Amino acid sequence: MIDLLIHRASIYDGSGNKPYIGSIGICGGYIVYVSADPEAPLEAAEVIDAGGLAACPGFVDTHTHSDMMLLHDGRAGYSLQQGITTEIIGQDGLSYAPMSVSHLKEYAPYIKGLNGLPEDVNLDFSTVGQYLEKYHGKVGVNVAWLVPHCALRMETAGFENRLLTDDEIIRAGAMAKQAVLEGACGFSTGLSYYPGSFSDTREIIGICASVREADGIYVTHLRSVFREKPFNPVLEALDISRQSGIKLHFSHFRTGGPTIGHADQLLEPIDKAVQEGMDITLEMYPYPYGASYAPMFVPMWANDGGMKRILERLNDPVTLNRIANEIDRDFPAFDGIITYAANTPSLEGRMFSELAESRGTTKGKVIAELLKTEELALSFHDPDPRLSLEQERLFEKDVLSMLNRPYYMVGSDGIRVGSWPHPRGCGSFAKIWRIARVHGFPYEKLVERLSALPCRRFGLEKRGMIREGWHADLILLNPEAFRDRATDAEPFAPPEGLKYCWVNGVKAVSDGKMTGSLSGQILKYRQQ
Repeated sequence: MIDLLIHRASIYDGSGNKPYIGSIGICGGYIVYVSADPEAPLEAAEVIDAGGLAACPGFVDTHTHSDMMLLHDGRAGYSLQQGITTEIIGQDGLSYAPMSVSHLKEYAPYIKGLNGLPEDVNLDFSTVGQYLEKYHGKVGVNVAWLVPHCALRMETAGFENRLLTDDEIIRAGAMAKQAVLEGACGFSTGLSYYPGSFSDTREIIGICASVREADGIYVTHLRSVFREKPFNPVLEALDISRQSGIKLHFSHFRTGGPTIGHADQLLEPIDKAVQEGMDITLEMYPYPYGASYAPMFVPMWANDGGMKRILERLNDPVTLNRIANEIDRDFPAFDGIITYAANTPSLEGRMFSELAESRGTTKGKVIAELLKTEELALSFHDPDPRLSLEQERLFEKDVLSMLNRPYYMVGSDGIRVGSWPHPRGCGSFAKIWRIARVHGFPYEKLVERLSALPCRRFGLEKRGMIREGWHADLILLNPEAFRDRATDAEPFAPPEGLKYCWVNGVKAVSDGKMTGSLSGQILKYRQQ
């Protein structure tokens, strides 16, 4: 007798092939039976009639900022109710290992506005192994991880505004390579965030060359901070990959604002590089506006020395005014909705421009003052641009044009702190499905992009397809009803249409409701 038999399901097996009506058997956390027989003659402890439902491999969210919040509450309903059974964390060069405990306690509060810093999560780890072990038995989704640039920087130059020496680049590369050997899928940078933004291209090439020796991947949030004259950050990423020989993955590469309707032009240098034989993948989320954390606005010079020195500068009125003026100069058109304000949660949901008007000052001054009062733990999302029907149609065409490329996948970029988050964290995968349905994009192709492709790319063995002997990460959804409900006004609203979800054979969603199971595992690179 097996644990579970699903029969009469429309099986989208992750291969990209057309679906078929059949049966799936699960036992001991594995898929043990797959057949085109809709009424399989097997005995099972539980039998589900899936007539009218699509059976798909669990989806992989290739980009989330759940690192700390999963350790606080690992149930992960925001993911599981979208059909996500695996999250890839350690993104944008912003995570926690390998890092000495002293550096960890210095750095973790600096990124509290992005990843959170719950009081019940102890900063008592330093190695990759110790960090990954923190998730064991505590998470409802599988977790894969990227070694972050910030940790390598902290362990070599601290939070200093300078380039690494040759010896420090070698040391940073060795740490990154060892992290991949210990299970990291690759190396991530966020070249808009500190201390990563202190680096130059040469440093990243050196580290990537070492990661390539372990066959790891380079995952990049493109540069928006430049030490000298700005240059094309896409070409920088391509140059890093060419010179180091590493496989390249672009984070959250999408259209928005003036680029809506121009996906092909935006992707032209990347498509050309793929045609020339470079090993490149990308991800996107289906919203034309983003989110981040406010320390990104602090100028390079004011970041030197890290959080303590930043707060000292913000507490000096003259220096605060200088920082505010530079924010106004460098981000003149910016506005945002506060999603998290650690010390003043009543500000969450309010716009920077609204606060500036009420205080009779500038947005730069408001941001600088809030960075001081919130002790840098401040995040925001861009206002919804309220696209016209024509713009919305063009944006959705961009989404599907990108996903039509066989090297594109999806990452929600979900930020899990605050009461007013970007709806992408709870809606991305269901929204993608809805867009595909409206425009007639083949579900079988979409499922492959959401499951098998990311598993292949990030070395998640025997996952992402419905095959005998593979891990039982599986979902059942109504393909004609699955849709997003999360909005700016209701960012936590779960999708409709997902009926069941299993993670490693354990039911995590039953008849649309969370079970509270914690059956997720740490997935190490190319380890079964």
